[in-house]
Amino acid sequence: MRVLVPGIVVFLLTSVLSAQRPSAAPGELQAVVLLDGNQSIQMKYTIASRRSHTGITSSTQYFVFGGPRAALRSVTRTPTFEFETDAGFEDPVYLFKFDAHTTSREIRVAKGSGGLAELSIPKDHIIQTSLKEIGDGTISTKRYRLKPTSALRPGEYCLGRNSYTCFDFGVD
Repeated sequence: MRVLVPGIVVFLLTSVLSAQRPSAAPGELQAVVLLDGNQSIQMKYTIASRRSHTGITSSTQYFVFGGPRAALRSVTRTPTFEFETDAGFEDPVYLFKFDAHTTSREIRVAKGSGGLAELSIPKDHIIQTSLKEIGDGTISTKRYRLKPTSALRPGEYCLGRNSYTCFDFGVD
């Protein structure tokens, strides 16, 4: 999708501001659990701040997450995630890798030139997964299980429906 850069700023700010608290909005992930070895760990939302770089001919937008490492660490390289969401949801659930820096973790969410930018997570940061419905959830939702299709490399990751609110974790 291509949109004007000023539209991206409005979209991103609206997204970040509306993400200040977890909601039960249609399509939101709820009751997210990391199954890590023999442990079942309740995950929490992490909310991004925004950083941008706009030049004469190009622009780039990033979502930035505080700290170089997520507090939640996985002991296995093939963690499993279970969550609830609307039955028959159509938007994808992403598992993606952050770019880790000394004081933050970030993901590029838009890049463009000539006043236009494409909103997307870089394909080389998206982890291939398998998704399976495993039963009924609460309040007319369904429960799903998501797994990476191959072992994750050590690093910082995020599970989410978008890149501005996510459930972050790290693999050592």
